Amino acid sequence: MRILRWTGYLTLVLVLLFGPLYGAGRIMLPDWLKGQMASALPEGSQLSIGEMFSTAKMGVQYKDILFESSDGSLKINFNDLLIEPNLSLSKPARISVGKGFVKSGDIDLLMKEFNGAIILGDMDKPEVSLLGKIQQISDDDKAILSNMEFLIQGLASFKKSVTAHAGEIDLNFVAPEGPVSVKVSDLDFTGEMGNDLNIKVLAKKAHADLSALGGGNTNRVFNGEKVSLKLNLREQDTWVLPLEFNAFNLTSPAGKLGASLQIKATGVWKNAVKPCSLSAVMSNEKECGKMTDVLDIDLAFKEETGRLLFLGEGYCVTPNAGCPQRINTQVKTKNTAEILSKVIISGVLNPIVGGVILGALLSSPVSDNSDFDHQASIKAEGNRIFLNGKPII
Repeated sequence: MRILRWTGYLTLVLVLLFGPLYGAGRIMLPDWLKGQMASALPEGSQLSIGEMFSTAKMGVQYKDILFESSDGSLKINFNDLLIEPNLSLSKPARISVGKGFVKSGDIDLLMKEFNGAIILGDMDKPEVSLLGKIQQISDDDKAILSNMEFLIQGLASFKKSVTAHAGEIDLNFVAPEGPVSVKVSDLDFTGEMGNDLNIKVLAKKAHADLSALGGGNTNRVFNGEKVSLKLNLREQDTWVLPLEFNAFNLTSPAGKLGASLQIKATGVWKNAVKPCSLSAVMSNEKECGKMTDVLDIDLAFKEETGRLLFLGEGYCVTPNAGCPQRINTQVKTKNTAEILSKVIISGVLNPIVGGVILGALLSSPVSDNSDFDHQASIKAEGNRIFLNGKPII
């Protein structure tokens, strides 16, 4: 009984002692944080907060936060942001956002129901990371990403890494020749960024609607499984972007197209006037030049009995490259008539151009390689196209 009595006395003393301190902390904490944020703002930028008050767990609730960079290129608006301490050494704080809006250039992103936690790494090698879930990210119906879980490591370090899983991505955009719609399900994403950028994307299924491009073709709607994309933006003598794309079990409204598609290529930057960092290249700064060439193109398309191999290189082939286009390629085929017919019916090739290429392949000498039946060369110089050395356009 004496122990219980003394425990009661101690509890009463603690309440009397720390109660006023706790209350004062809750009153003073928001104003102190507001002052700290104001002093840390980049020069010329603006921050406004509608309301700011502490919670019972010594957290801070922000209402109607609006941040704008000095040049107006970035705007962030959170209608409701909560940051609270957590009784954990590994996860000392949690963050939640009811709805947030981010505008950067032509991109307008709306974020709904974000919940995350700050993670501290080994005390010998301190590292701050962010673990979280977002119910949805959308861009005015141009892009919708749902049910995403992610981990961003190295928030305070030079080298950062991101891993994420999304239930579904629905992307709509307008290409130079018309609207495009892409849907991806069950997606895994990993990325690392330091001096270079490494990205790997895996998806269980993908759907691409290109039917409205150009003159339109209802068969130009493609479905694939086990889709993957790898790319590495890095600096060599100039900035280069090697990439690799794979997809399996390809179908369209016309039926099954093929068993697999693999594409490898390397984008090359030209006309830089000064050395540039990764962030400057990703921001498309004019002094860094731009990607104009696509080299080491290796496209392999297979179906049950046929095969198509497309090898080549293209100079000044990207949009607004600002120089005469030159393309040198070689096409090799197995079971030529059947596989070219599938490619033409799918709408990937114009029927006229596809028919000319099919005729040239069938009339060309048989390939010395037993893996292929026919081969042909295709060259383009500006608007002129040559097939086996003879002009067709």
